[in-house]
Amino acid sequence: MRRRINIDHIDNMSEEFRAVVDDTTSLTIYREKMRTICIIKKNLAKDYDIEVDASEAPVLNKYLKNPKPYEISMADVKILDEQVFPINEIVKELFGEEKDLKLETIKLAVGSNNKDYVTIREKDLKKFDVKPTLSGLKEFITENRDSILGFLDCEYVSEEGNVIYLSCGKRDLTDNIYILDLKILSSMQQRGFFLQQEHKYYGLQFFITIEAKKIDDDKLLRFLQELNINWEIIFFRRRLAIHDWLEVECERDTENLKQYLRAKYDNLNYFDVNNIIRLLIKNQLPFTVADKMASLLSRMKRERSFQMVEKKYDSIHDSTDYYYSSVDKRNNYSNRYGERNQSIDEYSITLNKAEIVAAAKVACAYLGLKTDIKFDRDISTADILKYQEELANF
Repeated sequence: MRRRINIDHIDNMSEEFRAVVDDTTSLTIYREKMRTICIIKKNLAKDYDIEVDASEAPVLNKYLKNPKPYEISMADVKILDEQVFPINEIVKELFGEEKDLKLETIKLAVGSNNKDYVTIREKDLKKFDVKPTLSGLKEFITENRDSILGFLDCEYVSEEGNVIYLSCGKRDLTDNIYILDLKILSSMQQRGFFLQQEHKYYGLQFFITIEAKKIDDDKLLRFLQELNINWEIIFFRRRLAIHDWLEVECERDTENLKQYLRAKYDNLNYFDVNNIIRLLIKNQLPFTVADKMASLLSRMKRERSFQMVEKKYDSIHDSTDYYYSSVDKRNNYSNRYGERNQSIDEYSITLNKAEIVAAAKVACAYLGLKTDIKFDRDISTADILKYQEELANF
């Protein structure tokens, strides 16, 4: 049984996100209000060669409305075997056998060598009773392996400067995934890049495009994992980088730390944050302790607020409500009087110094820091111990 992928804070991802997965693969995500577009790009130029010859375009384009490229190029059929067909198998395994990707555009070269061949397009395959899917194409290539030399450029989109070699896809893969589209193409606009980086005149690229309502979907994330795109590692690195930056900035300037604590823990008021900062400075405690302290104290204040809610509820109801649980009371009060009353009570509560010292001691123990917390003489040790026990149960 597969383990469910758990990605925290994926909804907080920015509108445009890019990750370089390895030397040949990158992932880019564009988010809009009603959809998310995920583009996986694989650079095939590093591992596969392409045969290029001059085309009939100098004369032929005079007669055609849609121009043809000035070169005829042939890609290795191994690209289909090693890159395309395995993805179709993953799709069928995850989404069902009936989700076989539909073959839209391809032109096969059939013959003895690259100087002696004929071409077969996707329309011709249908005439030979080949299923217009990737599974049908795979079966045809397997049965005619010795005579199939490769696949050629079959469409030239002059406005985009793209030469298309293969196009296939599937609509309505799931309720969440609108479109899954596979394309192998060469970009005329990027030819200079491949000349410089790969020393090749043509550079093929494999694009996998997914259009979905949301990216945080179990089957979609499993599909990406099968493509060796590990979401957990990508987002761990992302969160770690952001966390490191926050830590440096907050330890460098206490004003940054104050703003961070107020933004993240909105129920801590001005006096709470100032007292936390004062204790941190006095004991030279790091950012991690500050964050843990604030988390504990925020939960303590929330519990204090709930206790106030229960008292208010008890005061405005008769004795027949004695059988309600505390959760029922909180929910009932919240529904009747709104969350605003709870948040006002929560923010208006000011923590005392003993609670803040207790939070520092619990945070240090939790993080494995052995240090004696220095605090003001007017703070009761008994109160600190009492609050430590309370905070340790959170």
